[in-house]
Amino acid sequence: MKANGIAPLVTSVCYVRHSVDEPQACARFVSNIFGLQQVASRDGELAFRSDDRFRTVSLSRDQDDGTSIGIEAWDDAALQEIGERLRAHGFSARSASPEECQRRYVQSALLTEDASGNRIDLVTRPTRSGRRFFPPRDAGIVQFQGIGLCSIDHARDLAFWRLLGAEVTDWVGDIAYLRIDRLHHRIALYPSQRRGLLYAAFEVEALDQIMQNSYFMEENQMRIVQGPGRQPASQQIFLHVEGPDGLILSYVTGTAEIGDRPRPARQFPLTATSLCNWGSESRGVPELTPSAS
Repeated sequence: MKANGIAPLVTSVCYVRHSVDEPQACARFVSNIFGLQQVASRDGELAFRSDDRFRTVSLSRDQDDGTSIGIEAWDDAALQEIGERLRAHGFSARSASPEECQRRYVQSALLTEDASGNRIDLVTRPTRSGRRFFPPRDAGIVQFQGIGLCSIDHARDLAFWRLLGAEVTDWVGDIAYLRIDRLHHRIALYPSQRRGLLYAAFEVEALDQIMQNSYFMEENQMRIVQGPGRQPASQQIFLHVEGPDGLILSYVTGTAEIGDRPRPARQFPLTATSLCNWGSESRGVPELTPSAS
């Protein structure tokens, strides 16, 4: 997203680093079942690819440094501006050490937290791979698409993302869909009683792959927490699947793009049909269940 020739501050959601109790079991789910490509690990992290990036998901037992969301900044000047904005509004932000950058496979980074305590890595120049994405199972995955994030301080968390340049495209109740490029949203912010990653979403080629993966999950007795379904606001077709340690990964396709002409964010009621107009309902995930959101 580039307006009036001015570069945006952030450009993509580029990775998820997730702390789990059972990294090996989660790794089998992520790779063999869900369909990401496992790559060389370092410092106890198990890493996976979903596109031309060196890695988009990593798993570890490290509770202190093992969970964060990577957001790519335009360049170091944008990183500096973001840091100044965050500190001016009471958010902590510090420059990552060379070792921390190396562990994240980025050139530079600003490590911060939103008001809920979700760790956000603002990074520049995340490493790309010279090899094509080649998963162990053809799930039709095209790229890492975005995230759903739990928020226990929704107003302040929304202010945090707006400081990064994110814009609300639509509301479902107080669930906020946030865009940072032309896509309807890359980040969905869910009011919650907990903090942390709700799901990581991966784009697939088409509806066919959503349905094929749904059948595959059923055949392999994996827990589908919602879907196949479609969000009315974004037109995104989705399938949310839960693996070990409550790790939810999603297949998505068909997400609408926002045109150049701005519009105000639309308000949808907090009902099941506002979250899925195909009739699928969440199974045991409070943030995706209207009566419990």
